[in-house]
Amino acid sequence: MPPARFLALLAVLALPAAAQRAGGVYGVVLDTSDGGIGQAAVTIVNEDTGFRRAAETGPGGRYAVGGLEPGEYKITARKEGFRTVVRFGIRLSEAAAARVDFVLPVGSVEETITVRGTAPLIAHEDAATGTRILADEIARVPLNGRGLLTLLELTPGTIVVPATRGDPGQFTATGQRPNANSFLVDGMSANTGLAAGGVPAQSPGGTMPALSAFGSMDSLISVDALEEMRVQTSTSVAQFGRLPGASVELTSRAGTNEFHGTAAYRIRNELFSANDWFGNQAGFGKLPLRLQDIAGTLGGPVVRSRSFAFLSFQHVALLQPFVWAQPVPSIDTRNDAAVWAQPALNLFPLAIAGPVANGLAEVLGRGSRPAGLYAGAARFDQALGSRVSLFGRYSDAPSNNQFGGLSVDALDLRSQSLTLAVNARLKPNTVLDARANESLAGVHSNWSPGHDCSLQTFFDGFFGVPPTCESLVRFWIGGVGQLVSGREGDRRQRQFQTVETLGHRLGSHNLVVGSDYRSITAIRRDPTGTYGLIADDLAALADKRNLWFSQTPGQNASAHVDELSLWIQDTWQAARRVTVAAGLRWEYSPPLVAPPNPAGTTPLYYFLDPATQNIVSGSRQPLWRESYRDFAPRLGVAWQLTGDGKTVLRTGGGLYYDSSLSIATDVLNGGPLSISQLSSAIHAPFPSIMSYAFLPNLRLPEVAQWNATIERALGARDVVSLGYVGSEGWDLIRREAGGAGNNPTTLVALTTNHGHSAYHALELQYRRRMAPGLQATAAYTWSHAIDNDSSDSFLVWAAPGPGDHAASDFDLRHSLTAAVTYEPRFGRGWALDGIARVRSGFPITVLNADEYQGITLMNAFRPNLVWGQPLWIADANAPGGRRLNPAAFADAAAAGQQGTLGRNAIEGFGMWQIDLALRREFVFREKRRLQLRVEAFNLTNHASFADPVRYRNSPVFGQSVSMLNLMLGTGSPGSGLSPILQTGAPRSLQGTVRFQF
Repeated sequence: MPPARFLALLAVLALPAAAQRAGGVYGVVLDTSDGGIGQAAVTIVNEDTGFRRAAETGPGGRYAVGGLEPGEYKITARKEGFRTVVRFGIRLSEAAAARVDFVLPVGSVEETITVRGTAPLIAHEDAATGTRILADEIARVPLNGRGLLTLLELTPGTIVVPATRGDPGQFTATGQRPNANSFLVDGMSANTGLAAGGVPAQSPGGTMPALSAFGSMDSLISVDALEEMRVQTSTSVAQFGRLPGASVELTSRAGTNEFHGTAAYRIRNELFSANDWFGNQAGFGKLPLRLQDIAGTLGGPVVRSRSFAFLSFQHVALLQPFVWAQPVPSIDTRNDAAVWAQPALNLFPLAIAGPVANGLAEVLGRGSRPAGLYAGAARFDQALGSRVSLFGRYSDAPSNNQFGGLSVDALDLRSQSLTLAVNARLKPNTVLDARANESLAGVHSNWSPGHDCSLQTFFDGFFGVPPTCESLVRFWIGGVGQLVSGREGDRRQRQFQTVETLGHRLGSHNLVVGSDYRSITAIRRDPTGTYGLIADDLAALADKRNLWFSQTPGQNASAHVDELSLWIQDTWQAARRVTVAAGLRWEYSPPLVAPPNPAGTTPLYYFLDPATQNIVSGSRQPLWRESYRDFAPRLGVAWQLTGDGKTVLRTGGGLYYDSSLSIATDVLNGGPLSISQLSSAIHAPFPSIMSYAFLPNLRLPEVAQWNATIERALGARDVVSLGYVGSEGWDLIRREAGGAGNNPTTLVALTTNHGHSAYHALELQYRRRMAPGLQATAAYTWSHAIDNDSSDSFLVWAAPGPGDHAASDFDLRHSLTAAVTYEPRFGRGWALDGIARVRSGFPITVLNADEYQGITLMNAFRPNLVWGQPLWIADANAPGGRRLNPAAFADAAAAGQQGTLGRNAIEGFGMWQIDLALRREFVFREKRRLQLRVEAFNLTNHASFADPVRYRNSPVFGQSVSMLNLMLGTGSPGSGLSPILQTGAPRSLQGTVRFQF
């Protein structure tokens, strides 16, 4: 075993690991003169399961009980000479402690005072920023496809962003990159998702959640099986994950002493949906749109008050419409092309419109493609007396999908996960929580522009060894797009994780020590190599020598990464109205070693020689620096400014060391582009070899975060909060081409720590508790995100020119999300649920072309800005009534140079949308309910468009070619959620029948 891995495992065996997942309750028992009552008996009973815990107060009247599963509890405090006080309905959350104080009047212990408790409007001890959503609230919100992405938008600072094949994160939080978010299911990491590799692409390798084949989060947990969802966007608590983005904690439902469950059927059909805007403009009718979602849950006792089981099942069947405008070679171009090029050109769709420009015409891409999911999970809870409880949950979610534009990918994916846990009260104030998880994900796919081997046959004669029909091949024409065909190979990923805590309550201090050990193994199996032919434009097809040739040999490799975090945390009740949370984390990421370069082949891995600025072979060298000094302090304060507890000031900050996993997968992918050789005979002396190099002392990225929020309760139901959140990141991963290490015959994609980011946001939130029949929440964020690169997987041009330090790709200045539920008293079971979204536009970087020297560069090359010309011009025929002005941009002085136009200097289209649900509920005996529900997504059918095409070599430059939903995601774990489940789609209606008992 390598020494680094041995050290990590030794630390895990020697110390409890990870965050304290079960909740707890603590407080003080006082007499009417505010004196502490010692040796008072405190009993905590779960109202659903009957599970009981007992404690005794200390000399000052303080008590604490940990290791409690989420749910509602009855808490009783009693002492001879005082009246007994019983509090019902105390809601406890996972991984959070609730404070419950008692005041016992003098009297007989047989006399009982009963208090029906409700969750406090304001958490008085928590310094973090975020949102907590319970199961009954989740059931009310109109969720498109019942997805979690909608719930994430209710948290200030969280933004749904366009997903790409190389960066599928789908959302950002507090200005962090989309792959910096941490997902936890029952306290265990669910960042086990993966996507097929593709050309070009990056396998995520532990940086994104376990998504379904059509990009949804149903593989994590069924919404009907979700007890609560907690999203923290900025926290000062050391025990919460290492990633600097949002921490999304999902808690599954458990069985109780009563049998309970749900059965639901959801359906959607194009008969009750609006047509796509582009289809209407072209005179086409509606495409088939189908959704059938069958979901059920069942929970109950195996042995009353001791053993409980909970089962969930979900089946989703989709038929997804895709509509987009696409430039294609015109009929004349196909007929006049060189004989050798005609077979490939004829694989592009035929145009339906006249010529656009430069031998191109336009086609409206249309089609409906199937997708499906089966997801099942089983949870078992066992109480061993009043001190020990056991927990286990297994989930299995196979899914399939077909997606894509000019080419279609048939994708099959399966995610499996098993979690086991034990929670033990070692002493009255000491609790041990230990958990372990094993997760496995596997995916394979096949691309095809047709149903035969046509594209592979076209590649014969271009390479020494011709591709087979299973080989993955790509034919790309600049300004048009690409055709992909062949088998993509298999990707698998296995996670092993241990999660334990040791928590001890000592007077006013709540001490927690722990660690988090995670082991990820990523596996790539390619039966054959990949091949690519790239033409800069249609004119390049006049001569075979004009093409760029790319090739990557088949791989049969794996990469193993260990990560370990140790921490100590103290939550100190410094005063009656002041809580201080202080902690320290230590991060350790043993470096991955580059595998040996295959004999007789071009070396794939290099390192930059800092002395000569040349690259040298990097076989058997670590990809990043091993460090034992990555300490991350955290500090937070929650201060009740008023004696009634209705005004709380929270402030805190902390340091994060980002994960190494985004770098580790390079040994499988051959860098971010999956290309090992790139050449063109006629473009000499331009690069003929694509190499991937690393800085010799690559470090883990660092991010500092800070926040300050003031929260005020208005009466008994309403809360408003105003907060500031900031962050700064340095040593971020930035992959550069054209800089150090490049020479006339070698193009080096260098992985560096040259990335930098900054974020500032003003967050305003309003919440209203359900009463009397009205519940509401609204979150507004003004923010500014700045960086010089917005993704670990992008390749940027680093040669001299105007700087890239500007607004980030996800810089969204204004964002507002509001949800409301209205249940009229006179309505006899009727209710309205709505959610509204309004936001400004994402920034746009205009580039001269969509590729340079056969590769895609995210920042190169920008044109000159023509002063005096408006950036936008009115166009009644363009989507949104305007388009970018081609006359506002001009070529730079020389090819391969940046122009004067800045990066992300133009704001794209904004959007707004209203979703509304009407429901009618029939209540039968006891808790049996039948609910009929109709949901309208995009109620007003407001057309929100994708940002305009930003490549000047495209004949449709400057105008939108699809609605917003297709920009946000094309429907795969590698490119975002299915378009019919995204915002910005045409109006669609969904009917639901749901029975609850």
